[in-house]
Amino acid sequence: MKNLNYIISFIRILVFFLCCLIHSSIQAQTEANNFSNESRNLKVDTSEINKLNTISASELNKDYNKALAFGEAALKKSQQIKYKTGEAESFYNIAQALYRQNKLTDASANLTNALELNIQLKNAKGIAMNYNAFGDIYFSLQKFDSCVMMHTKALKIFTELGDNQGIVQSNNKIGKSFFTREKYKIAMEYYLKSLKLAEESGMKSEIAKSYVNVSNVVSTQGNPNAAIVYLKKALILFQALDDQYYIGICLNNIAANYIEQDSLQLAINYLKKSQETHTLLNDLKGEAAAYLNMGIVSDKNKEFTKAVEYYNAALHINEKLNDKYRILTCLSNLSVSYRNLKLYDKVIANCERGLKMAEETNAASIKKIFYENLSATYDSLQDYKNAFENYKLLKQMDDSLFLVEKRAEILEMEAKYQSEKKEIQISNLTKDVQLQAVELANKKNLQIFLLVTGLLALFLLIVYYRLYALKLNSSKLLSQKNKDLEKVNESLTVSESTLLELNATKDKFFTIIAHDINNTLSAYRSVTKMLAQNFYDLSEQKKLEQIIGISKSSENLYNLLQNLLQWSTSQTGTMPFNPKEIDLGIIAFKAVTLLQDSADKKNIDIAMNIHTNTFVFADINMVSIIMLNLVSNAIKYSHINGNIQIDAKEAGDFFCVSISDNGIGISKEDIPKLFRVEFDHKTIGNSNEKGTGIGLILCYEFVLKNGGNIWVESEIGKGSTFIFTLPKIK
Repeated sequence: MKNLNYIISFIRILVFFLCCLIHSSIQAQTEANNFSNESRNLKVDTSEINKLNTISASELNKDYNKALAFGEAALKKSQQIKYKTGEAESFYNIAQALYRQNKLTDASANLTNALELNIQLKNAKGIAMNYNAFGDIYFSLQKFDSCVMMHTKALKIFTELGDNQGIVQSNNKIGKSFFTREKYKIAMEYYLKSLKLAEESGMKSEIAKSYVNVSNVVSTQGNPNAAIVYLKKALILFQALDDQYYIGICLNNIAANYIEQDSLQLAINYLKKSQETHTLLNDLKGEAAAYLNMGIVSDKNKEFTKAVEYYNAALHINEKLNDKYRILTCLSNLSVSYRNLKLYDKVIANCERGLKMAEETNAASIKKIFYENLSATYDSLQDYKNAFENYKLLKQMDDSLFLVEKRAEILEMEAKYQSEKKEIQISNLTKDVQLQAVELANKKNLQIFLLVTGLLALFLLIVYYRLYALKLNSSKLLSQKNKDLEKVNESLTVSESTLLELNATKDKFFTIIAHDINNTLSAYRSVTKMLAQNFYDLSEQKKLEQIIGISKSSENLYNLLQNLLQWSTSQTGTMPFNPKEIDLGIIAFKAVTLLQDSADKKNIDIAMNIHTNTFVFADINMVSIIMLNLVSNAIKYSHINGNIQIDAKEAGDFFCVSISDNGIGISKEDIPKLFRVEFDHKTIGNSNEKGTGIGLILCYEFVLKNGGNIWVESEIGKGSTFIFTLPKIK
């Protein structure tokens, strides 16, 4: 009986153990199934989010509200499963939809979120797209310098990625900023760059957008026929892409150019289609543009009351959007219509409001309209004093405005583009053979290499000859002076001593330069000799590495000789000197753009505080060389992760420009040697990056040539500030 109880207890324990084991197995299987389902759902959710974002992006050119709704749906799902890539794209699409509706604050907030996520994800393309979007917002706020800076950052990233579409878009946006500020020539340069690259890459949408941009510049230069041709090409492409947003823009711009031709019925037909398109999109900016052009048509038909109604409708929308440039356009057109209706009080009120706003936006061409209307209005009121004052201001605008941009040069750029395009088409049609044999290609490459080498050798020979001639002339001059000194009294011995010192200084300088050139050429000769002797034995990769090394050495040598040529030209008095009105802001912007890669290699941040419209009276080539040399030196002598600041401020009749770095600095003993040719600049300072100092000598001579002064403020270990002055426009 006792043994039976043991057996029963054992059976109970065994049954309990088996039940626990079965339960654990079932639970593990259930958890595995749940995990599998979660993984499957995560994959499905990610795919669904990507689809929602794709729809949101496609709706941006069709229906802004739909684009916003799909973007918000994608964002919600992305945040639920912590899908950061989806979040970043959703924030970007939402920002774009809000921007199209002119909700700039909300758009900026969403863009900031997108940028932070893209930085975390190290998504370079996403970062560049965010920079371009921020640039668009700055454009809408009329902060054009910030706008260009953002688009330039995007352009740099797209260029590094080899993203042609991003490059085209960034160039178009930079051009748009300059176009709005009536810098038509610079705008055209950027637009034509975009158009050429878009055509080479076969990007239909970007080709069409570039056509629209080029047409805008051509239209401002008084050629509506050419503008219409570009716009109709763009319209066909946008219709094929079903891009309603740009279809509306094309229709409105075609109408505007027909108005310029006085083809008013054609203009009305296109304006009606444009207004319908923008209304369906809920695009207030497009509707306002259509109303504005309808008002112009009414003005031309002498229906002035009707024109006032259209202009006020456009003005109301643009005030709601806070679009200052288009508000100015409405005010200028209203002032013309009120003048035709002889409502002189309203003419004066609109003009005075417009002039105050035009000062803020620097809209020179619109200011001209206001002055013209005020002059005519005061004349009608027999207030001849005010009429004459406004007429004088109008004439000043005539003298300054249309000299800034030369119409012939801009139209010549467009004609040159068309000519080059035709030449490329003819060349493509006449090609019979696509490729040559490998041996023939290698021979051709070798011939090109030898030709380049020969040209470089010839160039160096010319430079050596010029240096020798300069030295020979100095020696002859010294000899002649010595003969003359024998015939005069002892008081002229000071002149002989000075001349001997000058010649010795130049001899020492030429010795230093010859030593640098000789070292570079020795390395260059050894590499080219090795290539010539072992060309067919070397691998293609090795050949490429050697040729790249030769290219870099040649570039450095070319830059050295270029500075040397400029210095020798200035010494002989043959360098042209053509002072005129130039914009320091644009010159500084171009110098920073050219040297940005060098700064990025050392992670140096360049802060440029010279704005456009900072005008001085100087030679543009000399000032460009000054700016390039000083910024290049600041980069060269700055530490990694350093900072450079470029400023300009008024100082009486001059603008004072400063380039500051926080680099190694210069000792008090070395500062007096910087601008003097007789000192060996390789002995100055303790940096590994040293040069001959020709650049600083050029800066010194060019600044003095242009009526300014240059000096240095520096302290060892705390950086340097190079300062120079240039005269303002009187």
